[in-house]
Amino acid sequence: MVSKWQKYLALGVIGLVAIMIVVKLIVNFQSNKIVWEDSDNEVLTSDCLDDLGGYAVRFPSASEEYCSCTADAIMDEYTKFEYYQILENGDQEQNDEMLGVISRCYNAFQQAMFDESKLD
Repeated sequence: MVSKWQKYLALGVIGLVAIMIVVKLIVNFQSNKIVWEDSDNEVLTSDCLDDLGGYAVRFPSASEEYCSCTADAIMDEYTKFEYYQILENGDQEQNDEMLGVISRCYNAFQQAMFDESKLD
């Protein structure tokens, strides 16, 4: 015969599983509501320019093109929810995750800086 504790334990496990399913459904529902907006491109570009610091001052047109390209690439590759999840990681994990996405933009930026730096 099954003891009283085993019944309570089984009910507790069933309740816990039910709670986990409900939480997962809520998270999925909320993540679908987080979408890119038109202003997000401007925010990503502005944040990128801020992160470039002196490069943005020395190479303004190349920096603007790079940051615009990067913002477009991120918005094309990731959902806004996925992007926020990546930002929760450390810097190295963020770089590892996004390097493939922005590499074309980064290479063009490096070339533009090189071209503008040549002494004639």
